[in-house]
Amino acid sequence: MGDLAEDQARFIAVLQQGPSAFPDGLFADDPDRALLGLKAHANTISHARLVALEDSYPRTRALMGDAAFNTASRRFIERPEVRARKLMQLGQGFAQFLAGEAVDAATCDLAQIEWAWLQAYHSAEARPLQLTDLAGLDKDRLLDLQLSAHPAMRLVTVQGPISALLPELAEWAEEAMRHVLITRPEAEVLLHPLSALQADLAAMVAQPTSFRNLLGAAIESAGEADALSAIFALIGAGMLTKPEG
Repeated sequence: MGDLAEDQARFIAVLQQGPSAFPDGLFADDPDRALLGLKAHANTISHARLVALEDSYPRTRALMGDAAFNTASRRFIERPEVRARKLMQLGQGFAQFLAGEAVDAATCDLAQIEWAWLQAYHSAEARPLQLTDLAGLDKDRLLDLQLSAHPAMRLVTVQGPISALLPELAEWAEEAMRHVLITRPEAEVLLHPLSALQADLAAMVAQPTSFRNLLGAAIESAGEADALSAIFALIGAGMLTKPEG
């Protein structure tokens, strides 16, 4: 009797890699029949993965065109690290892969935003911090307030003009848009262009910090007036969670 772990590993390798990984003697039936079944299985799995990638990046696909997107997708899903993923995580790193394939920067930016949007959509629920939550706090309690990023918060830094590809951001000037915040304070995923200061503050809150530290960093960077407006904008976007208690 063979080792169960080794048998399982060989079987999984065949499922992931297809007929090329087929070892002699793995199946009791005629090898040609087994290989025929594996080829059918491989085609089914490959199609499902291509569809999952299309569903993850509909705008990127539309921008690239079906043929170019399909060609890139097939190369991407054949990467060893991608083969082992579940469908929900299949598209991770696709934007970086496209950059390595010399795809233009705007398309790579769009792919980054689409993946961040999808992650925000599937993230955990949490009640967002609101300005009304701060209204009843005295100075010391406000400054000591601990802040955490909402589970849905994602921050994407783009390389170039992107608003023309995102109707949600069409009203914003390109020069003001090098950072895009993705939030889901309620049921809807929202996109917010951020200034450099707002992006720095958003990145700071990726690790829990106090309102005192956040305000201090903002004032040091931009002065009191701009610091307050930047923090209020991030709270209004729903990127922070309401503290417990």
